[in-house]
Amino acid sequence: MRGMERISYMLKDHLSRFTRCAKNQMINGNTEPLRKDEIHEKINEMANEALRLLAMAYKIVPSDKKNLDPDDLSDMTFLGIQGMIDPPRDEVIEAIKKCKNAGIRVVMITGDYVKTAKAIASKLGINSSKAMTGREISNMSDDELYNVVEDVSVYARVSPEHKFRITKALQKHGHVVAVTGDGVNDAPALKAADIGIAMGITGTEVSKEAADMILTDDNFSTIVSAIEEGRYVYGNIKKVILFLLPTNGGQALLIFGAILLAPFIGLFQEKFPLDPVQILWVNLIAAVALALPLIKEPMEKGLLNQSPRDSDEQITEPPFFKKVGLVSLLVVISGFAIFYFYGSPALSGSEVNEDLLRQAQTAAFTTVIMIHIFYLITARSITESAFTFSPISNKWIWLGICVTIVSQLIIVYVLPNTRFNLLKTAPIPLDWWWLIMLFAFGGFIIIEMEKWISKRFTAK
Repeated sequence: MRGMERISYMLKDHLSRFTRCAKNQMINGNTEPLRKDEIHEKINEMANEALRLLAMAYKIVPSDKKNLDPDDLSDMTFLGIQGMIDPPRDEVIEAIKKCKNAGIRVVMITGDYVKTAKAIASKLGINSSKAMTGREISNMSDDELYNVVEDVSVYARVSPEHKFRITKALQKHGHVVAVTGDGVNDAPALKAADIGIAMGITGTEVSKEAADMILTDDNFSTIVSAIEEGRYVYGNIKKVILFLLPTNGGQALLIFGAILLAPFIGLFQEKFPLDPVQILWVNLIAAVALALPLIKEPMEKGLLNQSPRDSDEQITEPPFFKKVGLVSLLVVISGFAIFYFYGSPALSGSEVNEDLLRQAQTAAFTTVIMIHIFYLITARSITESAFTFSPISNKWIWLGICVTIVSQLIIVYVLPNTRFNLLKTAPIPLDWWWLIMLFAFGGFIIIEMEKWISKRFTAK
């Protein structure tokens, strides 16, 4: 405010500056000596209510003074404190709760007064038992910060440099660190983080350039949704790989085993359980038609209740190969058993019965297909039983199964009567189907039992 001979200027700033700048305070229009203890008591009271605080003061200087210097920031008159509330949104509180269940630790880094920061953290559900200020971080070496960063989840009155150092300290502990930011000064921490997340609405272009991901709605809960979606996509990719590998492994072992047994079993000298073109059909057509629906498998419940994967963990860890080995073994045993059971009589006469051998091979080929159909039903979850899923939650599964069954019936009963019998099949008697289905369904039960046993031992 300008008068004829003086200027009255006002200053608003964080609270700590006013204990050094203000000498007096204004009460009901009267200037009185500053009551620091009373003011600090009020500050703490308001801060504990999660209010963001702003202090205001003024000073009168000569009217010819055009620039302010440090001396002008002393002997000011304190006017009061403004408390502003920005209540945490319900979805953010719920998102932080989901993070805890998912094994994700949330750390709050803010420029607020420390007591305000602790009160807000407490409302959000963040552990506020220990808090650290930027001044304390400045007085610490990197090693000292490394020793305490695991125990502190609230940082107040920090600078961008402090945010960067906190990020690096957490990474040294082996954490995968995601950092959010919106300002130019946040760029170093965003760049240093394993996942830098910039705000799409309030964020600066510099922060967006430094980030790995941009949050278009500036909503923390969207990050949690992205984590859940990432786990969902990863899980479905893993299911597809886990379904496809036994297709190749089982058939490879089936042919390799027949080669090894050929000197001892005459049946395998005449014909292998599968013809090469049948192997191509299973690998390139049937397996793909059955595997693709797994990509559309709905999200499983409890994804955010699982612990995070180790960053070095491979998709093909030992339990993965155990499942691949089990299913491959079921394919081998079933294929051998069906082929030997129905094919051995072809060698009982003086001449080899080529038609019966062709039928036995077709039966083994059909058995492999049926095992994969039943395996698809249980492959909808790697750990959970197929009986826990709604049969109609993924219509693509049943579409794939129907297409595969119809195709197999055409291959077995239609194509052999045409000149397009490229898969070299022969119609099999209807009474052979009970044994084929027995092996296929038996494989399904064995895989379900393996899930139950693995889950029980994991729980222990």
